[in-house]
Amino acid sequence: MWPLTTLFAALVAIALAACGSEDGSQPPFEVEGPPRPVDSTEEAGDEQASAASEGGSEVRYRGAIATPPLPKPDLVLTDTNGDPFDVLAETEGYLTLLYLGYTHCPDICPAHLLDLSKVLEQMDPAQVERIRVVFITTDPERDDAAAIRRWLDLFDDRFIGLTIDPETLSSLLTSLGMPQIVKQDLGDGRYTVSHATYLIAYTPDNLGHIVYPFLMGGGLREIMAHDLPLLVENGWQDPS
Repeated sequence: MWPLTTLFAALVAIALAACGSEDGSQPPFEVEGPPRPVDSTEEAGDEQASAASEGGSEVRYRGAIATPPLPKPDLVLTDTNGDPFDVLAETEGYLTLLYLGYTHCPDICPAHLLDLSKVLEQMDPAQVERIRVVFITTDPERDDAAAIRRWLDLFDDRFIGLTIDPETLSSLLTSLGMPQIVKQDLGDGRYTVSHATYLIAYTPDNLGHIVYPFLMGGGLREIMAHDLPLLVENGWQDPS
């Protein structure tokens, strides 16, 4: 296994550390290797998913495989309608894609969610119905329910936005092995928020087996387009 810090230092273009800052993160887990590019000669993800479900081929994910997998958060937060949202209960049986970020992010957060939204646009609608995208803010001070809803609607109005208080956020970050947020003052009351920048994919076993870090050189959209149909159709299958 390769420690995440080694990947960040030696294997270009994986931004696991910060959004709007260069503050580093501690390794929450180990991965077998960096996200792997998708070969244009490969079969499409839905074809591979179908073959795998029939026992015709091995499932090969392109995201970074987390070892050990990350347990899905057992939290009740508040959604953008002001209703309680039990993360475990409301996402039971779905492929759940969890992202922690903030609406004032100048770069990585919007790029990450845009890539995901474009992937979902191209997928079979029946498969998309089996996916839940959950966004939890890392900036509780500025991100109220209305701000989160307006921002998420720019990408996909089906994305679930959750507010959280600072104490619960701190506990959640610890449970996920993520670094605590760090604010960088920009003056005039403005600031950026440093936080881990990867999407966690939880399969219906409620474990996050794969993470999708932001790739500075591009290619994340193709990697997710390859993997998500497989994860929807097959759940988690150990590629080893």
